[in-house]
Amino acid sequence: MAKKKKGETDKRRSKAREKMKRKRVLRSVKSKPKPKVIHRPGLPHMGAPEGFRSISFSQAMLEYGKPLMSYVEDDEDGLDKAMQVSGLLWNYAISVEEGNEDKKLEKETVKALRKALGLDKDEAQALFTKMVERYSYLFPQDVQPEPGLPFMFIRKELRHLIRPFDYKTLVLSKEIIPPDKKDKDVIGKIRRLDGYMSDGTEYDKYENLFFSLKDECEDLFEKWLMAKGLKVDARDFSSCLPIYLDFIYGYLHDEVVVLKSVPNIYFIEFFEDFLLRKMMAEPNEYVCWPPALKLFYQFLHEKGYLDNHGEIIEKIDRVEPYFIEVLRKQFS
Repeated sequence: MAKKKKGETDKRRSKAREKMKRKRVLRSVKSKPKPKVIHRPGLPHMGAPEGFRSISFSQAMLEYGKPLMSYVEDDEDGLDKAMQVSGLLWNYAISVEEGNEDKKLEKETVKALRKALGLDKDEAQALFTKMVERYSYLFPQDVQPEPGLPFMFIRKELRHLIRPFDYKTLVLSKEIIPPDKKDKDVIGKIRRLDGYMSDGTEYDKYENLFFSLKDECEDLFEKWLMAKGLKVDARDFSSCLPIYLDFIYGYLHDEVVVLKSVPNIYFIEFFEDFLLRKMMAEPNEYVCWPPALKLFYQFLHEKGYLDNHGEIIEKIDRVEPYFIEVLRKQFS
């Protein structure tokens, strides 16, 4: 019995760490709603040269700092340390690119590396050199877009084989799970948010409601997936919700967009641009988003938010093959 309890505790802790890390990374690349809508092509259509892909500045910094993650604990404190020292290295590497190499600043940066990552002098110096060279390798000046544009071109370090999601793994019970009190409370919050969107309410007036809703939706959706007998890890799907809810309720659109009414053009915008700019994931993990959203709309239907979710499912079905091609363009 003791071993069983310990295993369950370890599993809960692991889940909590994964959830915290995912939210930490999402928070790092999330931006506040814009004061006006800016129309521009999606990331795959920004003109990246062969062997490169377009990437937002915030994600570029995270990609650049990936080698540092192996030196820290897999928790929020470790991520913070890695990101802080990554920022120092990023800025120093830019200064070197601009011909402003500073030995005093180099010593200060190496000292910060030692302190943050627990390295000795030689290890820190070697890592410092590696990271300065890494910047030039990933972001060579001669291929970068014109100054002032809100993105960069990053070298594709690896080429990934992107396969469509295998829907044979989605074996769910057809039995409808009626809403309980928590479900009804969440649906009530969604409807309140819909009202705020229709009324043009300022974001800061519903921000607290929105953030609580994201967590509750994720937890209840995961619970529903497990009750449906999902054979694969429910977290792979429930963790897709926060970024989608950010797009619907935390991002300014040309017209009113709520969960039950998403025009085709916004599904395209979400999959070809918003998701890739705002959420870092392994290339093959992105293919989970279309099935996750289809399951989420089934969840909303069973819980009473939607009378008929078929039309929205069809919209996601239509954009899914295009999204796979977008992923191949970005990562293959």
